[in-house]
Amino acid sequence: MIESSPIKVQIFSDIVCPWCFIGKRRWDSAIKELVEVDVELIWRPYQLYPGLPYEGIDRRQYLRRRYGDSAVTGSAPRRIQEEAESVGIELRYDLIDKIPNTAYSHYLLERSLELGVQHDLAEALFQAYFCRGIDIGDTGSLLNLCESIGMIARDVEEALLSVAENVDMSTHLNFAQEQNIFSVPGYLFENGYLLPGAQTEETISRVLQRISEKMKAL
Repeated sequence: MIESSPIKVQIFSDIVCPWCFIGKRRWDSAIKELVEVDVELIWRPYQLYPGLPYEGIDRRQYLRRRYGDSAVTGSAPRRIQEEAESVGIELRYDLIDKIPNTAYSHYLLERSLELGVQHDLAEALFQAYFCRGIDIGDTGSLLNLCESIGMIARDVEEALLSVAENVDMSTHLNFAQEQNIFSVPGYLFENGYLLPGAQTEETISRVLQRISEKMKAL
């Protein structure tokens, strides 16, 4: 019997996007339930805050400048908080001091793909930022996170040193726009179908089943 190829899905996201974290957990749950469907997830870069300095910016000052004093709180908006809790995420905005430049994180996610630990690294990055307030723009923090999921610390350190404050995100961001990705999360299937937003687990499962059935019928 000829085995069908996995359904390949490119995930366009940014680590500082709470809906991307929520979406990841929903995909994990849907794939776990669909044992008969083989899915390959590939993380692709997007930046909600392109052009930030590599040291990041103060989150509270940014929110105050853009939205006023009322926006500077230690908690997430109620809807995001509820949706996060529904997938086992405790958002700790009170611990987040910076909006980081995510270029290093994306660079390491790209490198981790060939090592087979990209999905694990995405989870580690999301948890570090949203649940522990870790500065994921800091190279030392990134080194520890990569090491925690089995990446070799020396290789990660050398990789970061090789692009010190010089990660070219333009190619990745242009690619996202070419795929009509202008907000995240966005899920691009091999057949060109784009599923935007942090869809429900039911919607994800339904789309995967439909595509799987079409592939088997070929």
